[in-house]
Amino acid sequence: MRTRFVPLLFVLLVVVPEAISQTNVAVTYDYASLKFPNAPVTNVNGINNSNVIVGSYFDSQFFVHGFTYRAGKYTAVNFPGATVTEVLGINDNSDIVGTYQMPGTLNFHGFLRHNGVFTKINDPSAKIGTMAYGINKAGTIVGTFDNEQGFVYQNGAYRTLNAPQLSGEAHQTQLNGINNLGAIVGQVFTGGIWRGFWITSNQIHYVEAAGSVDSQANGINGHGDIAGCHDIQSGFVSFLATSVGKNPAQETVVSCAAAINYSRAAVGTYSTLTKSYGFLAVPALTLQVSRAMQSSSMVVHVTGAASGINPVAQIQIWLNGKEIYHVAGQTLSANVTLPAGSSDRLVVQAIDSKGVIAKVVNTIAVN
Repeated sequence: MRTRFVPLLFVLLVVVPEAISQTNVAVTYDYASLKFPNAPVTNVNGINNSNVIVGSYFDSQFFVHGFTYRAGKYTAVNFPGATVTEVLGINDNSDIVGTYQMPGTLNFHGFLRHNGVFTKINDPSAKIGTMAYGINKAGTIVGTFDNEQGFVYQNGAYRTLNAPQLSGEAHQTQLNGINNLGAIVGQVFTGGIWRGFWITSNQIHYVEAAGSVDSQANGINGHGDIAGCHDIQSGFVSFLATSVGKNPAQETVVSCAAAINYSRAAVGTYSTLTKSYGFLAVPALTLQVSRAMQSSSMVVHVTGAASGINPVAQIQIWLNGKEIYHVAGQTLSANVTLPAGSSDRLVVQAIDSKGVIAKVVNTIAVN
């Protein structure tokens, strides 16, 4: 069973190595705690593009129930007759998936709820049980069976999908989420650590290099932003991960980030010393920056666009610790001449009317 690593982030800073052309995103978040009424434990597992949130909670007797949270209202979800229900994912049609347990011998099953009707999701290869973690708008479901292997359920058919492992290792792949474009995220235990990954166009990419640190990738949105965790304490978001290669820049978020939607609202779970709560992180200020080398390798064309809860007052360009350009408003387009023979720190930052800052940092080597 996947462990939801589980307190708040304030500014996300994206640092990207030298590239001929590069687009980066930075987000500064506002946070709100999520707690099912009177529940001692609340876990938040998913969010769709309409900002409907799903998760699970413990009641006063520590029985586990699922829930949905829509427009400020919590609604309990219980699979009929089950002793345990957890809602783990939601799509843009408000279909939900998760897992449940029935009375008797320990067992677990996946489920889909579509238009209020529950359907069992049980991989035919499962010997112990099935857990459904993610669903996209097309209705494709991903999850794990026997707590060992990943599965994809599409058009009424199951197929096993496992990440590569070293020779002789037992199967240990978990699939956690799928976006509307079909990209899948998860983690695999190989080489003595958990490695978070995403799969696009049948190609697997990893959050971290082999042998580095434990990681898991829990959610992916339509931009290719990934939400996940390191070990049991450190959540992260990687913006535009699909465009920056195998090991994308990661920025700390509340532990643990479980999902991220197209508007880049992120959800997950964090812990105090005694309790566990969900969180919702809403972008207060978002900055997207693109840069491209011109015909002269010493000139970089920089464009930027910012938006947020408050009006954007200014976008600035800083070079090696000194402000060299600024423009009022939410868009930027400028050429920057870099000193030759140096490694330059190029910072683009947006500031809103309340003084909130989001910034993108690039390090560029000029020969």
